[in-house]
Amino acid sequence: MLPRDSVSLTQVAATRPALPVGDPRQQAFARALANLVGQSMPADVLTKLPDGSFVVRINDMAARMPLPQGAQVGTQVPLTLVTVAPRPTFQVQTGQGAPAFAEAGPPLPEGASPQSSPLAYLEGKDAAALTRTAALLAGARGLAQLAGGTADGANTQISTAGKMLGDVIAAAQKAQTQATAAVGRTPLLGAPSEDAGAIAQALKDGLGKSGLFYESHVAEWAEGVRPRADLAAEPQARGMPPPTDPNTAQFINLQLNAHEQGKVAWQGQLWPGRDMEWDVERDASGGEDENGGTWQSSLRLRFGALGEVAARVVLSGGQLHIRLDAQDEAIKGLLDAHRARLADALDAAGTPLSTLTIHDDGQG
Repeated sequence: MLPRDSVSLTQVAATRPALPVGDPRQQAFARALANLVGQSMPADVLTKLPDGSFVVRINDMAARMPLPQGAQVGTQVPLTLVTVAPRPTFQVQTGQGAPAFAEAGPPLPEGASPQSSPLAYLEGKDAAALTRTAALLAGARGLAQLAGGTADGANTQISTAGKMLGDVIAAAQKAQTQATAAVGRTPLLGAPSEDAGAIAQALKDGLGKSGLFYESHVAEWAEGVRPRADLAAEPQARGMPPPTDPNTAQFINLQLNAHEQGKVAWQGQLWPGRDMEWDVERDASGGEDENGGTWQSSLRLRFGALGEVAARVVLSGGQLHIRLDAQDEAIKGLLDAHRARLADALDAAGTPLSTLTIHDDGQG
């Protein structure tokens, strides 16, 4: 969800939910609290989000909710669960007379710095819509000025989140060169290797630690399913320039595009001297199935003897399809001579090859 403007509780405050009522995470959160209505429980304040709300731990679960002014990270706040319908609502002891009431829901990823990663506070369709709404944000500001006001005026308002995202996207457009992929700064492997398992793990680590999935990894850490040490290898944990820095803004834009398009791209070196370009795309147009839908992966590698070779791999309905593209007919013939070896290796790995086509650039 997009960050909300700061909320301050004094007497009684209602807030927008962290997630819609019908969202599976919201429903699971409510079910976990269903038998605790009327009970008092302490909330450990874990972190404060840029919109003024907090991530707290309630009954061993992380939740996102507003807290009264003066709430401090690292302290406890006494809560009493009032109801779980339509959303879990707590009575908050403010220590300033009348209590406050606040709704709560599963948190957006905790622990990420808003300066280094504003995408930490975006989810689902909100993130998917950002690239399409960037122009509207700019247009709204222009209309506000034409109307004799500003984006903060009484007639036209843009939220703090909208302004921030508009600034980030504008900064991305100012970059001298437009980034189309996450860039690996060091080779994935220290030396050439024929170990398929080692190469597969290196590819997995390279994409996983690229920073494109940092916010989901922070969420997994908050849920206790990912060690904190895993986060240290990603660029956000090592520190990045402000979001309005063109390079940082471009990286955030790559993350938004990954949300919207279901596609990620990486480029760098597989090992020293071996350049590689890699795309992974999930096709969700056909819906889910027991095999996880359709995945497409494209690799482009440059070899000393083979030249540039491109591979396109499609896994759909449990079937594996591969297309190889070579530079010329001679390299195509060499690859074709070893097709049986590839099929045997895939059979041994438990992923039988359904189809294999090999082309040279002249054939298309």
